[in-house]
Amino acid sequence: MDPITLGFVALALVSLGPGLLWVWFFYRKDRTEPEPKVLVTKAFLYGVVSVFPAAFLEAPFRRVIATGRQDLVALLLVSVLVVGVVEEISKFVAVNLAAYDNAEFDEVMDGIVYAVAAGLGFAATENLFYATTYGLAVGVFRAFITDLAHASFSGIVGYYLGRAKFDARHATGLVARGLGIAIALHGIYDFLIISGIVPPAFGIFMVLATYAYLNRKIAQARRLSPFRTRLAATTVEPPAGSHAGSAAPAAAPGMTPGQPDCLGSTASATAPPEEDVTRSESSGPAEW
Repeated sequence: MDPITLGFVALALVSLGPGLLWVWFFYRKDRTEPEPKVLVTKAFLYGVVSVFPAAFLEAPFRRVIATGRQDLVALLLVSVLVVGVVEEISKFVAVNLAAYDNAEFDEVMDGIVYAVAAGLGFAATENLFYATTYGLAVGVFRAFITDLAHASFSGIVGYYLGRAKFDARHATGLVARGLGIAIALHGIYDFLIISGIVPPAFGIFMVLATYAYLNRKIAQARRLSPFRTRLAATTVEPPAGSHAGSAAPAAAPGMTPGQPDCLGSTASATAPPEEDVTRSESSGPAEW
């Protein structure tokens, strides 16, 4: 194998390998009802394809990005209103086409898993372009920091997309909220990194903070899972004095997957009545 081919293989491994490892890392967070690997792979590949229309739409603004330090206002506008908007919507379209209407998308957590997979497909392909242009070292850095950034931005959108699927009355507002948060975080992150007005370490801190925020959403999605409630009901130990063969308590009505009321499910034995939880979730959360 000639040196040029070996070099490209190395760049491809550095760009795509970590992306797949990140997919596995987030996939393992779906503990109650893991998604089919084929469908997760499909979301990843749709994310790969979504890079190309995004690059086409961003091309007219490359000059502003390349000379951004000379005009910080223009750079901020392009970072948020062009790069942030185009890339987050491209990944959002990818996950919609890949998985949204599939019967396996049957709880809020699934929105996070599929959106993260699409975001990492986008990031891995983008990293390959950057590594080919700027070298292996850039590819290595982006494989860990930029991958996590894209996964976190997309995962936030995926959480709200999952909420929207089971709350038709507030679906538009929930999706708009998720996209708005991701676009703002993405645009500000790009602006700070490209402008150089903060040290690179701050960019890493921002990525870790965004991941921590996504982790909060993952925890919320787990609490909303109807499968978690069902699992808790079937594994609870019988009270003292009861027969070992007695049946475990049945899951509360309305907890079957695919129904809007699954947004109101909890696994806590001390949770308020189901109608109260459902109302608090479906009326649109006040938190970010």
